[in-house]
Amino acid sequence: MIVDDIFDVKYGVNLELNALKIDPSGFNFVSRTAKNNGVSAKVKKLPDVEPIPANTISVAGGGSVMQSFLQPEPYYSGRDLFYLTPKQSMSDEMLLFYCLCLRSNSWKFSYGRQANSSLKTLDIPSLNHAQKFIGTFSIKRYQEKLLNDLFFQKNKRQLTSSNTLVQLETIFNVYNGVSSSEVKRYQSKIDSSYIPYVRPSYRQETSIDAYLSRNEVEQKYIFPPETLYVSTDGQGSHTYSYVSTFEFVPNSNVSVLIPKNDMTLSEKLFYANCITQNRWLFSYGRKPKSGKLKKILIPSEAPKFISDEVISNVISQWSKE
Repeated sequence: MIVDDIFDVKYGVNLELNALKIDPSGFNFVSRTAKNNGVSAKVKKLPDVEPIPANTISVAGGGSVMQSFLQPEPYYSGRDLFYLTPKQSMSDEMLLFYCLCLRSNSWKFSYGRQANSSLKTLDIPSLNHAQKFIGTFSIKRYQEKLLNDLFFQKNKRQLTSSNTLVQLETIFNVYNGVSSSEVKRYQSKIDSSYIPYVRPSYRQETSIDAYLSRNEVEQKYIFPPETLYVSTDGQGSHTYSYVSTFEFVPNSNVSVLIPKNDMTLSEKLFYANCITQNRWLFSYGRKPKSGKLKKILIPSEAPKFISDEVISNVISQWSKE
């Protein structure tokens, strides 16, 4: 199917941000940026221009071409921005799925080409295929589970504040990944037995380089979800650290950090941020390889950075919806 089969495609209100008044309590101004869900600022409502309705998809026709976001609130838009209204009712999960599908077409618009007249005719999955892919996935349930995992794990030690810095190898065992020359790589995930092969990246969502068959790689290189890993090369991607949301195999430019003592997911996320903050140590071509990574200084304990009461309020609010 094509975009025009599933969505009404319309050009935005085409405003210039410098001609509008900034208002922190006003309407979102969505531009062609790839950051912050496309929102560049909040602006005062115009008496003669109605904002674009909520629950539509904004699509950049120029600039960061094909950056597509679900806009949960009414908004104004800048130049070269389209918005897509579903022709039939869709869940947020479905709309986010189509955002991803639209973004995947960005490679077609390199070298300054814009997604204007061709946007309506781009191929995207049918509604039946989208629903089959999403299944029973629920954003609300996922967020609630994540918050529970982060802040309500039983029998885990409470986070405490500490100003003491220690070398990374004091807290973690470091394991290196496997070279691409030692594995057979596949372009796509053929079935559930194929595992993402992770490379260095400045964003976790672009760190999957290929897929490996579970039957063709040593078990010691397969790591479970919620594993902390660090980019040790990759030019501008070095030192970026993430906690995996899926099972994976790291390549030889990725190091996996296994805590020497029990550690909650929130602590791993804290340490991932601490390690990433050490990027400045490795400028001018230096990389956090081997012994250099082990000697990075990080806090001996993670601080208590958010209260249980805040999370309780969030979950309580969801229960009222």
